[in-house]
Amino acid sequence: MNQIPPTGELTVLGYPVRSGSGGVYLPKTVQGLQTLIAWRNRHADAPDYWLRVLICHAFNRMLPRRMQDAPAADLIEIVAEDWIEIIGEGMTEEQDRDRIITGFKLIFRECRRWPQPSELLKRLPLRIKPSGATSTTATMTDEDHAANAARFQEFMDGLGKTS
Repeated sequence: MNQIPPTGELTVLGYPVRSGSGGVYLPKTVQGLQTLIAWRNRHADAPDYWLRVLICHAFNRMLPRRMQDAPAADLIEIVAEDWIEIIGEGMTEEQDRDRIITGFKLIFRECRRWPQPSELLKRLPLRIKPSGATSTTATMTDEDHAANAARFQEFMDGLGKTS
């Protein structure tokens, strides 16, 4: 992980590391990135590992941007777990992986502040039905449409009347 480039400068994950009489100093951003990678790797056997990889990748892209309201490096793991809990319920890799990637792409384009999980959920595209799935949605007949149109017209007519 630690590398010494040709210039002799010590880096971690491409970030310069300062050293002095107090030892090596890792910037908080680098500490946060390392914490996220360790968090992801500790859960490699978890059924939601695919989601942890996506969140880790997204957070690794957001942390260096120093977005407003970004979590502190020592809290990033707790924030990542919250995201797993909030957005992970009912998600499957097969149906949701691409949707989550798309949602994060939209966040990267639009957000200047650290996003909340709800902001990702708002940006998720609709789920695509697996091929061969049958619709359980009832279809309306022409008579249903006509009856609804008549009820709507009665409602609209009633709005114009004063008592």
